[in-house]
Amino acid sequence: MHIKDFSNRVITFKLAAALEKYEMDLRVLADTWLDAELCRRLQAEFGELRILGASLPRLSVAWVAVLVSRTRLLQALGGRTSSAAALQEHLLAVDGLRKRCLRSIGAQTVALA
Repeated sequence: MHIKDFSNRVITFKLAAALEKYEMDLRVLADTWLDAELCRRLQAEFGELRILGASLPRLSVAWVAVLVSRTRLLQALGGRTSSAAALQEHLLAVDGLRKRCLRSIGAQTVALA
């Protein structure tokens, strides 16, 4: 994916869609925790999120919240703290960024499929 080929509006929409998919997969993983293939898919999805998120500086505060909450989630999964609380924090950060994306392109009520 060559980000420079897209407008900020398109990148923002792509980020919102990628965040929604990531969140859905993360919720599925929370129910199983032992699905190695899903873990690999989530890692790949997060790689795409990094590219998209880094290209939208106006969303940087919300993006940093996602990065920090993901770090806390990974630490919790390593046994340092409560993984349920860390998962909720991460899901809230992901949802917050997705909503900011949709608001910035004027699509608050759009349901992504």
